[in-house]
Amino acid sequence: MNKRALIKFFGDVYGTGYRFFIKQKAIELGLKGYCKLNDLDQIEVEVEGSKKAIDEFLIFVQKGVSLQADSNSFALEVYDDLKGYIRMESDIV
Repeated sequence: MNKRALIKFFGDVYGTGYRFFIKQKAIELGLKGYCKLNDLDQIEVEVEGSKKAIDEFLIFVQKGVSLQADSNSFALEVYDDLKGYIRMESDIV
């Protein structure tokens, strides 16, 4: 069964490499979706894929995405419905 997760990181998000590391891990796990800086200066991530891949991604998030960050504050929501993303996109290269 596939799942979708929406994660919003807040606090220390500038210069931490979050978007780079998140995109790399998502691609490694075969997840599709996006990672971007939103209007509230939060890193917003939405990924979907197999339950196993989502679970592994969430473990990665909980351990701390970046060693450069002073904090690892985030909000998480998990859904059963999918949006049909076809690749992992980011607002950075």
